[in-house]
Amino acid sequence: MISYEVYKILHIAGIALLCLGLGAVAASFASGSPIKPAVKMAGFIGHGLGLLLILIGGFGMAARLGLVHGLPEWIYAKLGIWLVLGGVVAVAKRKSQWIVGLFVLFTALVSCAAWIAITKPF
Repeated sequence: MISYEVYKILHIAGIALLCLGLGAVAASFASGSPIKPAVKMAGFIGHGLGLLLILIGGFGMAARLGLVHGLPEWIYAKLGIWLVLGGVVAVAKRKSQWIVGLFVLFTALVSCAAWIAITKPF
């Protein structure tokens, strides 16, 4: 049986990978220079793997807390943020001129998810 702490570490590692992946994708497309395939691939892999680790860690922690039957609303809010962060990589690729706004959006979404997890406002 995997402990709560291991799930929490997976969750935090996923957040780090997600942020690094999104940053790499956004910065590489915004640079205006030819993008090396390895850099682009690393960004997309980091993003995808980060999303997976966040999901595994998050639901693992919820299971350890006994929240399997009837998830509270704050978990649904975090899942909504997770979905947005999953799709925002496509915006980072196609709208590289929005790099500053995208970094503000990434930071705001991750901060909002952290606030929801810490305070559990609903």
